[in-house]
Amino acid sequence: MTKKISKSGSVHLPKELRSEIGMPTGCAVDINTDGESITICKHIPVCRFCGSAEYVLNVLGIEICRRCAEKIKEKVDEK
Repeated sequence: MTKKISKSGSVHLPKELRSEIGMPTGCAVDINTDGESITICKHIPVCRFCGSAEYVLNVLGIEICRRCAEKIKEKVDEK
């Protein structure tokens, strides 16, 4: 499949293609490059602190797992 880049720099991903891999409209994506090509993948949230992908929440714009959130809460409660 070939697509053209628009004047604004965007590329339209056809609905059929997005549906095939489970990317609904509004889905967050990660865009990466290796210097020669660009890869677009469905965003998988990972904890900013430990890198875990289990039980990740978005708290005030920060992706954090419950385990790290609990550790932070314990530290806050100590003071």
